[in-house]
Amino acid sequence: MNPSFPIPEPKVVWNHFFDLVAVPRPSKNEGAAIDHIEQWAKKLGFVAKRDSVNNLCVHVPASKATSAEPVILQCHVDIVSVTEDGNPFGADASAGKIPLERGEVDPKREKRLIPNANGDWINSPYTTLGADNGIGVAMMMALAEKQERSVPLELLFTVDEEAGMTGAIGMNPSQLGLTGKRLVNIDTEDDDEITIGSAGGRDVEVQWNGRWEKLSQSDAPSKWSIVKLKLDGLKGGHSGVEINQGRANANRLVARILNAIQSKSEIRLMDWQGGSRRNAIPDKSVVRFAIATDAVEQAQQTAKAMVESLDRLYSQRDNPIQLHIEVSECSLDAEALSSSDSAAWIRVAQGIPTGICEMTPELPVLVEASCNMAIIELATNKGGRIICSVRGTTPEALSDVSDSIVAIAGLANATTTVADGYPGWKPHLDSPLLQAAVKSYEKLFGETPKVHAIHAGLECGLLVEKLPGLHAISLGPTIKGNHAVGERVCISSVAKSYRYVEAILESLS
Repeated sequence: MNPSFPIPEPKVVWNHFFDLVAVPRPSKNEGAAIDHIEQWAKKLGFVAKRDSVNNLCVHVPASKATSAEPVILQCHVDIVSVTEDGNPFGADASAGKIPLERGEVDPKREKRLIPNANGDWINSPYTTLGADNGIGVAMMMALAEKQERSVPLELLFTVDEEAGMTGAIGMNPSQLGLTGKRLVNIDTEDDDEITIGSAGGRDVEVQWNGRWEKLSQSDAPSKWSIVKLKLDGLKGGHSGVEINQGRANANRLVARILNAIQSKSEIRLMDWQGGSRRNAIPDKSVVRFAIATDAVEQAQQTAKAMVESLDRLYSQRDNPIQLHIEVSECSLDAEALSSSDSAAWIRVAQGIPTGICEMTPELPVLVEASCNMAIIELATNKGGRIICSVRGTTPEALSDVSDSIVAIAGLANATTTVADGYPGWKPHLDSPLLQAAVKSYEKLFGETPKVHAIHAGLECGLLVEKLPGLHAISLGPTIKGNHAVGERVCISSVAKSYRYVEAILESLS
């Protein structure tokens, strides 16, 4: 892809990134991206090996004879593909149709930039950009093309990180030919940080089948109207690293509004769709329900009053919450959930813990456990489901939140499926790899980097389990708003991080 603005430095990194942007690579459909990287590797004469789940390892020799052990550089190739409805460019992140914009941050419109051909940020104003983790992939490819390579490299490209980490879970080290004992993951999103630990996570899915009835045959009012209620305009964001910012969850807010309405008038749910990705805080949610025609005005007033109250609560954290209400006549053959089942489903959605559940006692700035009510689905004459992304730094924290969801669902006779998930990554402050990384940063930039653990899932925990004796760290350039429309990456930060990884590799030679 050739952008409309000057290609930044280092050009070798950005050229690889712009090529990758045009390759479709949504989670669970990354085949084209893996093929793209494999073809690049073979063109340069590097050995490339795949395993049975389609992870790829490219083996890059050092440029001179050396006794240094290989260093594993690792990124995931998949992206969270979110696209703004009705965008003017026909953009579609899942198809690799990602418009690029370069400029400076606009404080009034966080998802857009002030256009500037020499600005320090690149984003996509209508889709996710895919810098998470595409810019890391591009850095790895650029490092492999350097004329001087002080250590052998094993470039590990994993699949499906964003939708369950199934690539890392199913990784076969022997099929990939992995031998390195030091791993640098390029998936941290602040360039002055080194991540040495991360939370574990699992999905908890609530399934429920209610009683559907024709409204004309119900015991409720003879005259029904259909109300379509939509909340959007929320900030959304990453359900791990941004869960501590108190961002509104559209599914939870709609549940609260529905509960307020049903406390005054009987309502009958017809369909409900909110959220699209398990690891993204939902920024919109849409529900349709039937209500007595003479109660419509009161329901509208209740919804507007609730949104005004919620907007004040989240005004410093989100964009203004947008409420859209459409009212239509009810057809004679319309079907909806029974009144009691509608009430039960709403209460389950409102009762599920959402956001921070517990902070880490030893480190009060770190979230210990959280839950993101990521997706809610209900369709006429079909069952409903709620998908929650639960995170915890310990197995006990994960189980505590998961068990709470199971208990709440059980009150409505709903069933739950608790996935195995992935483990946390325990920090090791005495790691020689970490010490080398800290010294390299101090030498390059004259200050000490921030060394920390994060409340988000990184593949390092799984890779450490798969490769006994492995030492791992994670770092990377500054990326903001990933997993949401308007995701942006800092150009100068990419240059800084690229220099930093070069220095770490040199120190390990």
